[in-house]
Amino acid sequence: MKVIAIASVASFATAFAVASWIYTADTESEETASVEEVTSAFDAGLPVEERIAALERAVSDERFARQLLQEEVFYLTAELEQIAGTNDIELREANSAEAAADESRDSLSSRREDYRRRNSLEGRIELLIEAGFLPSQAAIIARRESELQMESLRTRYEAERSGDPAEFFRNRNASNVTLREELGDADFERYLNANNRSTSITVSSVIESSPAQSAGLQPGDEIVRYDGERVFNMSDLTRRTMDGAAGQNVMVDIMRNGNPMQIVMPRGPVGISGGRRTR
Repeated sequence: MKVIAIASVASFATAFAVASWIYTADTESEETASVEEVTSAFDAGLPVEERIAALERAVSDERFARQLLQEEVFYLTAELEQIAGTNDIELREANSAEAAADESRDSLSSRREDYRRRNSLEGRIELLIEAGFLPSQAAIIARRESELQMESLRTRYEAERSGDPAEFFRNRNASNVTLREELGDADFERYLNANNRSTSITVSSVIESSPAQSAGLQPGDEIVRYDGERVFNMSDLTRRTMDGAAGQNVMVDIMRNGNPMQIVMPRGPVGISGGRRTR
């Protein structure tokens, strides 16, 4: 792009120089003739009127020559500016396309790096260390989660082969339950954060005439504890509602607009739709 622009400018400059040289040469020859003519016209022996007329012709020829030269310079300058402007637009478009390509490559590289960190042992350890675990803890947790996931797959495989759907669904989250028991709630929450997973239940909607509505739950509330037990997702909440005596009043800890609150409802189905907390 720059080479084209430079070549264009150079060619115009060359053309301008040639035109100027030709014009100068012609002008010089004309001026020589004019000088001779004027010199002869300025013969002191001639009448004053003829000498004045010769002088006026010489001045008029000089003015006309200068006007032609100025017009030629004006047109050449305008054409050069137009070429330069066109090349600037093309250069900006090329730079924009190159920037978009760079951004696309950066985005692809970022996705590949994210995939590596979430699906390789080394990447998993890096994420856990960034979440605050010691390197030794991170290595143990990363290996342990792989072991538990494989155990869960085998258990679910056997449940499916046996045709027991209840057993299949009971073992769906077995690896998470075991890892939570081994780590404790505080470290398990840190583990979930490292994996960008839910750490509370955001109420999306409340069913009419449900225990949740009677207790005052509202869309946007975050449920963090049920009957004193930490809940990280809807599966946790469902399991907690089945503990203890049905209908027994339980305390539910929630966050509303960043403020902690407590509500009371009977143990059993809560009556909400919910999902993970959005950060």
